[in-house]
Amino acid sequence: DQRLSIRHLNKGTRFYNKGCFTKAARHFQEAHERFAAADNLSGTADSLNSLANTYYRLNDMESAALVYDESLELYDLMDKTESRVRVLANKSVALASAGKLSEAEKTLDEADKLAASDNTLTSLRLKARAILRIKHGDVDGSKQLLSESIRAIPHSDARQFASAHYTMGYLLLTAQKPGKAIKFLNKALESDRKAGNYFGIGQDLEALGDCHVLLDQHTRATIEFKRSIKIYGLLHNIESVQQVSPKLVKSASKAGIKAQTTLNWVAKWLAGQWEANICR
Repeated sequence: DQRLSIRHLNKGTRFYNKGCFTKAARHFQEAHERFAAADNLSGTADSLNSLANTYYRLNDMESAALVYDESLELYDLMDKTESRVRVLANKSVALASAGKLSEAEKTLDEADKLAASDNTLTSLRLKARAILRIKHGDVDGSKQLLSESIRAIPHSDARQFASAHYTMGYLLLTAQKPGKAIKFLNKALESDRKAGNYFGIGQDLEALGDCHVLLDQHTRATIEFKRSIKIYGLLHNIESVQQVSPKLVKSASKAGIKAQTTLNWVAKWLAGQWEANICR
């Protein structure tokens, strides 16, 4: 029943958009299996692309790149240019994140070549190119590309707006410019709230906490780390919890604020002792 396949794809998308990546992956895989059994090429390709995006969010870059290739084969067969460009741009980011910069460059060049005739997904490709520049250590080049990407984002696309602003904020943060980074991260936070992107909200708050640490504002940093780690705990994102926890403890100690109550809540959510409903 193709309606059940579509239902799994839609459920996966709903969980993915909230940041419940493990659950999203299960539904995308179920959709993929059902679409593949029916030889529904479009549904199979879409579910594979979504599954690859989820592997990327789960920091499994090797699986992401491989599954992007599987979806790309089908989009090539169906001659879906926009989908091909999207997959190639996303794959290039996964490859860059895995440190395969030369392969990432070639993949993004292929996306640019495909999109040349009608400027398909300009903002997405510019952001992917900026991420490559970041990996190469080219701060100024990255900033220029990200500025162009932000200008090209459709006003209706809150998720893409948030992602580009987070990337700019992260770049400025790593360049030791926390004051400038905060402006972009606050814009990302506002858009992620509008989009209901819980994982994005957690990332934004964590980066804002990092900014306030650099500014020696540990009370503000502690509050932002607390807000961030609660979201990661509710999402059962153990890796992100482990990343934020020492930051929270350190800033709380410097600010003279207690962090244990928050850490206890997070531990209980992760252990399943208290029911967290956002990924149900």
